[in-house]
Amino acid sequence: MSPMMFQDLPLNIYMVIFGTGVFVFVLSLIFCCYFISKLRHQAHRDKFGYKAVVFKGDTKKLNLHGQTCAVCLEDFRVKDELGVLPCQHAFHRRCLVKWLEVRCVCPMCNKHVSGPPEQRHSLGTLLDELV
Repeated sequence: MSPMMFQDLPLNIYMVIFGTGVFVFVLSLIFCCYFISKLRHQAHRDKFGYKAVVFKGDTKKLNLHGQTCAVCLEDFRVKDELGVLPCQHAFHRRCLVKWLEVRCVCPMCNKHVSGPPEQRHSLGTLLDELV
């Protein structure tokens, strides 16, 4: 019995090899499209989401005793780090940052979170400015 040559393989083997190659190519293409879409979404969020957030106000002046964070539904405690939006709604710092990664509106009143251009912060200073 002579060894089988590559040219002597049945046609269905070629179809399996070709199908596997096409499948891997399509899977790679889908992965690349997903990754690029995710990067574009993140860049858009960084560009338009964070820069439009204004953190101001002294939380000690706000009467937050007995109030609850609308994002995590936990009561505010004395030592909690809070972020105050231009509409004067206050939230836990970590909750507000996570919320604003998804939506650029106030969780309470649904107003778009933006302010005058001179009050807008870059992503780098945003977290430092949280009260």
